Amino acid sequence: MSLQGNALVAQSGGPTVVINASMVGCVEAARDRAEIGALYGAIHGMDGILHENLIDLFREDTEVIQGLRYTPSAALGTSRIKPTEKDLERVMQVFRAHNIRYFFYIGGNDSQLACHMISQLARQSDWEMRIIGVPKTIDNDLVITDNCPGFASAARFAASSVQFVARDAEAFGDAEVVEIMGRHAGWITGATQVGRQEERDAPHLVYLPEVKVNPDEFLEDCKAAYAQHGYLVVAVSEGFTFAEGDMFKSSDKVDEFGHARLSGVAEAIANIVEEAVGRRCRHDRLGNLHRCFSYAASAVDLEEAYAVGQAAVNRACDGETDVMITIQRKQNDPFVFECETTSLLSVADKERLVPAEWINARGNGVTEEFIEYARPLMRGTGERVPEGLPTYPRLRGRYVEKRLAAYQR
Repeated sequence: MSLQGNALVAQSGGPTVVINASMVGCVEAARDRAEIGALYGAIHGMDGILHENLIDLFREDTEVIQGLRYTPSAALGTSRIKPTEKDLERVMQVFRAHNIRYFFYIGGNDSQLACHMISQLARQSDWEMRIIGVPKTIDNDLVITDNCPGFASAARFAASSVQFVARDAEAFGDAEVVEIMGRHAGWITGATQVGRQEERDAPHLVYLPEVKVNPDEFLEDCKAAYAQHGYLVVAVSEGFTFAEGDMFKSSDKVDEFGHARLSGVAEAIANIVEEAVGRRCRHDRLGNLHRCFSYAASAVDLEEAYAVGQAAVNRACDGETDVMITIQRKQNDPFVFECETTSLLSVADKERLVPAEWINARGNGVTEEFIEYARPLMRGTGERVPEGLPTYPRLRGRYVEKRLAAYQR
């Protein structure tokens, strides 16, 4: 049944390299639907809805909209507001005031829960609407969907960064710890292993938050890897913990959803590694660059993000509501996917971790099954960045025979 009215799109939570592609997908699909009179964008997500800070996206220049498809971060602005009952009542007032019959919310776990709450209230308020959740999160922890737009580009950035910094560590014969985003789910950290082409390549050790690390085994593995390769690179998730230990927290502060602020893992682990291997150990925290380093954009990621935005509009206009768009993988090489839907309730406030069978028995790396899952997603855009992850030649070291006694400095 056709539903005539205006539409609203909002971005929520942490931005990504490709979140704007989803918004552009919504805009371009909505232009072609007679059911939609106007498409508004909420400035700073839920905050923009509550304060009626809306812009008319149909009045933006076409060139600007097209350019945003390849622009990182959230062009509309975002927020992490967890709506209260009072907030939800205000949302419905705004919807009625602007004749908003279609709502598209681009976000992760918490955002899908908010989307479901709004959908339920719309039904109770006798205000006919079509509400669709559009998946987004670099953490890749939404259930049901094969992967989440934002993940592949973040994974590509992290894997590339590990390869870059590994060259520095190898040059000095030193150690390096790289801290990667991932509070509970280690998808991005695990994906750094995709960059390993041969045994000597980094990362030598990979630790996901799904694993409670045995401190003695950790030190043994660090020493063994350094002795074998002459340098050491360790990739750790920000949610890294030793067995029976706590996460490394930068402070006791929490965000709007009650999540602790995590930081300091790389520095703490680097100090332990330096003492264990007897060599200088540097550390780097990739931080927000996961979410905005567009030079590492994945071609598949950009394509998926645009597709889920388009699918949200088209499925809503065709009558679907209270669902989230999902990505279903059809084949790996070449990568083929289709957009489907699942109920918002099936994904709201749920978290998908890396399967235990995709983590090696020692807990310091991922299996080939993980690599086969992640590699097809991390293909580059070709024109803007190299198609594959960075690979470099290495001197093979045909040493000249020594002719003098060993030198003692």
